[in-house]
Amino acid sequence: MNKISKLFSLVALIALVAFGSADTYAQNIAYVDTEAIIPNMTAYKAAKSEVEDYGKQLQKSLETKQASMQKYYQETAEKASKGLLTPVQQQDAEQKLQKMQADLQQEAASAEQKLMKKEQERTKPIYESFNAALKKVAKANGFSYILDKKLLLYSEGGIDATSKVKAELNVK
Repeated sequence: MNKISKLFSLVALIALVAFGSADTYAQNIAYVDTEAIIPNMTAYKAAKSEVEDYGKQLQKSLETKQASMQKYYQETAEKASKGLLTPVQQQDAEQKLQKMQADLQQEAASAEQKLMKKEQERTKPIYESFNAALKKVAKANGFSYILDKKLLLYSEGGIDATSKVKAELNVK
């Protein structure tokens, strides 16, 4: 009987220690609505505008070259229909058009890469400052984790740290 009461006391003590220290290991999890923060940052708006302007410049350049190619095609087709071109000249014109088309496609691909690079260059510091603000808010409020609201499959309540991160970044 004495062994059973000692065993029972030991189990109770272990349970008390285990459940009593659960609060010590509790982790605070918060979430933020990234889409309510980043698009409203002044730096993001400026970067987006700059990237859009750069994209318009690239597009205008491509349209100019496409118009030039179209004009050459029409002039060549008109000359060919009037019989003003020899078969060798027609073949040369076709090769020139094919080269112009290939160059235009290559330039379009290059323009797309340039635009993506520009966007990355302009948004990288914005995301770095956002991440720094997340870390600062997490540390100041004792959050072990901060998740993006879009990534939550289910949430009942929880801590919304969006306003704290907005305040850290001076976003309205």
